[in-house]
Amino acid sequence: MRRRFWAAGLTALLAAAGLATTAVLLGQPGYRLHGSAGPGEASDRLTVSIMQPMYDRKPQRSEVWDLLENKFNIRYEPVSIPAASYSTKLMMAVSSGKPPDIVLWTSFMSELINFIESGLFHDLTPYIGNSANLKTAIPQRIWNRVELNGSYYGIPRPRAEVDQAVMIRKDWLEALRLPVPETIDDYYNTAVKFGQSDPDGNGRKDTYGFAAGEGLNFLHNLLPAFGAGNSWILRSDGSLEASKVSPERESGLLWLRKLYAERGIDQSFSSLQQSQVWDRFTSGKTGIIVAPIADYERFRARLASANPRAELLMLGPPVGPEGISGFGERPGYYGLFLIPKRVPEEKVKRIVELLDWQSGEEANRIRKFGLEGVHHTVKEDRTLQINRESLQVEDLGSLLLMNPYDPYYYVSTSAPEYVQEKQRTMLDLVRDKGIPNPAEGFMPNTGLSVASIYTKKIQRFETDFVKGNVPVQDFAWFRREWLDRGGKEATQEVNEWYRTYRSNGEQGRRDGG
Repeated sequence: MRRRFWAAGLTALLAAAGLATTAVLLGQPGYRLHGSAGPGEASDRLTVSIMQPMYDRKPQRSEVWDLLENKFNIRYEPVSIPAASYSTKLMMAVSSGKPPDIVLWTSFMSELINFIESGLFHDLTPYIGNSANLKTAIPQRIWNRVELNGSYYGIPRPRAEVDQAVMIRKDWLEALRLPVPETIDDYYNTAVKFGQSDPDGNGRKDTYGFAAGEGLNFLHNLLPAFGAGNSWILRSDGSLEASKVSPERESGLLWLRKLYAERGIDQSFSSLQQSQVWDRFTSGKTGIIVAPIADYERFRARLASANPRAELLMLGPPVGPEGISGFGERPGYYGLFLIPKRVPEEKVKRIVELLDWQSGEEANRIRKFGLEGVHHTVKEDRTLQINRESLQVEDLGSLLLMNPYDPYYYVSTSAPEYVQEKQRTMLDLVRDKGIPNPAEGFMPNTGLSVASIYTKKIQRFETDFVKGNVPVQDFAWFRREWLDRGGKEATQEVNEWYRTYRSNGEQGRRDGG
């Protein structure tokens, strides 16, 4: 049976360089367990550990943490790993054979398929089928995308399919008397002005246009404007071509190459990890970033803290030369909860119950507004008086990781109401701006065998191309090498699948959900 799974295209993850036990992983500086039982707690409670990425802060011990433990008679132990190193630590933990009881998988799916087919994770299908909330809290179209050979090995964290925005310094636009950009040409001119002028008024040429990071991170969602599609491009003859080697992507990379040469892109981008890109943007080194709408409040607050005059606009996708405008559509979830096979079935049942509760209305309300009398009070008109500072400090979303599907999940409920309204408005604006992946749900067999190091080679080539370190003509060489290293076979496989997929009428099943 052909795999029907979560990703499309040739994706591979840098294989773990070595094995490490969870004990070693957790023993490293900065990685520790939280939530150990306090004095007087029952010693017979079931310990449930979960490995999760950490962005701003670790989960905070709180009344909500106590509620969660008491409700399920557990000791809850989040294993918080800084986001920048999470993928590497995740692979190490899973490869060790002794990962935590739950792992939140956020990396490429090709490696996960291998782990699953090696028997490292539980089939959760029967547990999900008996749940009270999971099957109804997550749309069927999303469940379809995480199905592997008729089974569910992971529980998806549902998210909006389109969640990106262009964020730009309004105060910089005003300082340079520039209009709000709309087209790709507008953005080119604005980014170059940000890099070659003095938008922050400090008398030095020390700013850049677009924020970017290693592997063209934060820049990829500009390329759909050139017709580069999303992983695969559906051609007029009904065939699929890989976006990675398309003429449209070449056009987009040429645009980035020229932009970089004019200081329109952060000149340090090739060595910057995600958190460093954030830091440089919020410290005023760059003036434009393409990022999740959820990050708007964090960026706005940090900018305002460093510079009270800083203002941040959110905009939709830029319009390309042929009138194309959109962001790459996501599969409708971010991360999969997996339970290693070493976890006994009784604990698996308890874990699924925990995630099922977090998918329900009670937990969702707590995640958004906290507990009455602790994080908010109910006024006479039944509206809530929210202690936003308390919500921000505790960051309940880092403790209650699961949620029901909500198109407004990325609204920062701890932020001022005017910020929340901006986020809701932007989520509404981009909802129909998604550029779908026509091969969503398909993973070519070839995609699993392409050497993982080649993924890094692709990233290095694109980085060198944009920086001008290789001749423009080298894109043709890159395309040939990609095809020779398995791309040709993968393209044949995906087209064979697509023809069958369409003839079976499965498009309606995927979209109708």
